[in-house]
Amino acid sequence: MEQQRPVPGAQIPLEGAVNFRELGGYPAADGRRVRYGLLYRGGNLDTLQSPADRALVQSWKLNTILDLRSNGECAKHPDPSLPGVQYRRICAMRMRDGSEMDFSADGIERLAAEKAAFEREAGHPVHDFYWFSILYRQMPFGNPAYHALFELLEQGRVPLLFHCSCGKDRTGIAAMLILLALGVSRETALADYMLTNTYRQAQIEASLQGKTEAERELLLSVEGVSESMGAGALDAIVERFGSYERYFQAEYGLTPSRLQALRDRYLE
Repeated sequence: MEQQRPVPGAQIPLEGAVNFRELGGYPAADGRRVRYGLLYRGGNLDTLQSPADRALVQSWKLNTILDLRSNGECAKHPDPSLPGVQYRRICAMRMRDGSEMDFSADGIERLAAEKAAFEREAGHPVHDFYWFSILYRQMPFGNPAYHALFELLEQGRVPLLFHCSCGKDRTGIAAMLILLALGVSRETALADYMLTNTYRQAQIEASLQGKTEAERELLLSVEGVSESMGAGALDAIVERFGSYERYFQAEYGLTPSRLQALRDRYLE
């Protein structure tokens, strides 16, 4: 009897972490679906310490791990070494000078300085929400981590796990880009992005306790994700290129034939 496949976007049950999932099962425009067991997304891997968690991760038979975090984050929460798995780390968020945007404790001072420079140019204080909204609109362009991601996809280096610290922002944008490249609709890709708020609900509610509705909207993205931020990144692609297909060709060299080959590899 064939094993029942999980609902697309379902959380993978782990003892040490939330918001780990795979991209399998999502429907594409050509009537096919994303293949299961190839594309996994998540957060810090050092939380997966129990024998059950380690066994489950090993069952994925990973070929490659792409770590989207900064060096500072990795130093504090290093990925475990998994036998036979190739590991790459390329930070998916960058300062204006191209250096890593470090969300570790040691990187907060540099982040504050970066924001202060932005505010000086704007001529007025800016809430973190609005600053990050602008950063999100820049993430799909010239991002070395996402270029590496699509190289790995074209090379067939799967099963692949791509992750950041919480599996919500850098990982969430990466997942949307993969789904769009495979012909999954914008609405479905954005819905997958927003599932973080379901799987991290406990963390979100703890951080927002006692906040007003206005404060909750602005602070949601600290532990969860903001729909306007995620949608803004996708809107920026269409505004600049007119279509996702033109973006994938200009940004990653995915000509129509190469994009079709990618879809044939990852759809069933």
